Amino acid sequence: MAAGTTLRESIKEIKRLKNEPLLLVAIVFIILLVSYFTVWPVIKVITVPQASDFIQLFVKRRWISALKNSLFMTLVSTLSCTAVAFLFAYVVARLDVPCKGLFRFVALLPIVSPPFIVALSYILLFGIQGIITKGLLGLHVDIYGKLGLWIVQTVTFFPYAYSVILGVLQKISPNLEYAAYNMGASRWQVFRDVFWPLCRPGVAGGALIAAVNVLCDFGNPMMIGGDMALLPTEAYMQISGWYDMNTAAVLACALLVPALGIFIINRFWVGKRSYVTITGKEISLVPLRTPAWVKWGLFSLTMAVSLFVLLVYGSLALGAFTKAWGYDWSLTLQNMQYVLQKGGQIWNSIKFGLLASLGASLLAMVLAYIVQKKQVGVNRLLDFLAILPGAIPGIFLGIGFVMAFNEPPLELTGTAAIMVLALLFWNIPTCYSACTAGLQQIGASVEDAALNLGASSFLSFRDVILPLLKGPFMSGFVLSFLRSVTCLSVVIFLYAPRTIVGTISIMGLVETGQWGSAAAFTITLIAIAFTVLKVSQAVLRRQGIRLEL
Repeated sequence: MAAGTTLRESIKEIKRLKNEPLLLVAIVFIILLVSYFTVWPVIKVITVPQASDFIQLFVKRRWISALKNSLFMTLVSTLSCTAVAFLFAYVVARLDVPCKGLFRFVALLPIVSPPFIVALSYILLFGIQGIITKGLLGLHVDIYGKLGLWIVQTVTFFPYAYSVILGVLQKISPNLEYAAYNMGASRWQVFRDVFWPLCRPGVAGGALIAAVNVLCDFGNPMMIGGDMALLPTEAYMQISGWYDMNTAAVLACALLVPALGIFIINRFWVGKRSYVTITGKEISLVPLRTPAWVKWGLFSLTMAVSLFVLLVYGSLALGAFTKAWGYDWSLTLQNMQYVLQKGGQIWNSIKFGLLASLGASLLAMVLAYIVQKKQVGVNRLLDFLAILPGAIPGIFLGIGFVMAFNEPPLELTGTAAIMVLALLFWNIPTCYSACTAGLQQIGASVEDAALNLGASSFLSFRDVILPLLKGPFMSGFVLSFLRSVTCLSVVIFLYAPRTIVGTISIMGLVETGQWGSAAAFTITLIAIAFTVLKVSQAVLRRQGIRLEL
């Protein structure tokens, strides 16, 4: 009965769109556009392989090992990412210690860097020609394999969990802890029975975000995984080595299933649960004073991790100006000159990133507005289409674009358009989340006033909603630009000689052992990312808008 009532209401809402033809056209256009560039590539990847191809996944020993290794690395790296993230978040949010600015900076560095850069730095530090292993200790160490990959993935992805956990910790009022302490609970009991239960949603959400990033990680396993088989790297080798699209599609599907499961749990379980602790007006007290040995012990651990991360990125700066890493430590500008010679690839990174981010931000903003402010009968469908790319691993989306747009009616292979479109739709969930959060803070009465005065949906959106969404729009735009400039997995199958971007060049340089040039390329991309971030923050700060990533 309820389902029938809901269906009738949806039909009535759709019929009411006849009075707003522009809104109706926008909805139909968005549904067709997003479906064609997200749903269609997924369908191509799933339907191209035959049943016999999928059977190989459970028969061939290497594919079984790839699946097991991917799940194992996801588990151990997620645990360590979450532990380090909680350490950083707890120190920043709850302890009165110095160097919090440094800790925040360290947690930002991996986000504005290509995801495989930590692997490159780790090789420069601890590889066969590493400055520490060979230069200082005179050792010949094999860092490739599970241990090296685990360390690299922990450093790379803990900031993603940190941002979620920090947001939750900052909202936990210390008042309940004081109440428990006054009732005779020990500090350990307060932490275990009061504080930790309130932290759990943030920890769970952060862990799931870290897990999906680790599972879909492509660049780090390529560089430091050694002979270990993992689903993303095996799918890449099937295409680059043998151009076996069927097998690559099967491996991509095996990657999609756990990624989709993690995404669903995060969005519809953790994301929808309510953890309200205090309601009404209250006076929030300062956090309980932590025992000195605990406080400075946690501070020391956080500082140790921070120094290691700074060492990782410092080695990049040194490598960018070193003549021959491991052999000739004299300083040179040759590596930077090489980057200037490849300026077209840097420009491609910037150009594709800007176009993709602008398109994703605009499309996501319209989508979020319709879903949040209009009852049009297809709100759930639009919401699903907006978040769908967030559940698709980058390498899966890249393979899907190769299969879907390699033939008429839309043949895009080798063009700049396919690079921009892939990055655009990959970034829609990021921009959609930012705009949705902004719209939820805008009361319905604000737009209702404009509509009651005779404004159409288009005019109310343009004159009322748009000015109020400037901050969320820019947050989504900047974050999607950073993701696009540092992305590898989505574009690795899509580039042509004239559309090569910086991340692809870096991977090629690492594979050929040109460490100095790779480091110089990396430093350049990081400098671009930081410049865009800081300029955006400065511009918005003048307008009273705070931009934080």
